[in-house]
Amino acid sequence: MNTIVWRVEATGAPVALRPCGTCGADAKFTSTGMFRMNAQKKRLDVWLVYRCATCGNVWNSAVVSRMRPGGIDREELGRFTGNDPATALRCALDVGLLRRNGARRGKVAFAVEGDLPDGREDCRVEIDGGGLAGLRLAEVLRAKLGVSRSGLARLVEAGDVSADDGADVLAAKLRPHQAIILRPRRS
Repeated sequence: MNTIVWRVEATGAPVALRPCGTCGADAKFTSTGMFRMNAQKKRLDVWLVYRCATCGNVWNSAVVSRMRPGGIDREELGRFTGNDPATALRCALDVGLLRRNGARRGKVAFAVEGDLPDGREDCRVEIDGGGLAGLRLAEVLRAKLGVSRSGLARLVEAGDVSADDGADVLAAKLRPHQAIILRPRRS
């Protein structure tokens, strides 16, 4: 059995969904990719700055709160002060960070990198979900295999696509490391 690796990566920062003080309802906030920092009495705060897509209202999502500067890794602090795009994306994708700030992550645009199986023999696909754990596994498979929902359902029903651990492929959430089995169509 062949083994191939797929890596799921975000192609952009997802919106944060939360109530807007100006709009008065749940709104989509887009990440500016910029950090705001404040130091007061030997304590440091770092926020990722978001802007409401409707009215332009600014919301600061707390990344670090009331921490001593020595408690933050120097390289991480440098990434905050330099508005590092990869760090901003990592923070925007962090579901726990958004939840602590009273928001939830919107739809994530992603790409699946890796080879498709050659179709001659069974193939074990190891999926590296990375920071995108929590997406629906079926959504990732449909994007990579280029099939519709019903097409994927038919493949699962026929036994051509299955989870290595026996999980329901159509209902499962993507984990940081996951494996599926792809079987070629038998005529």
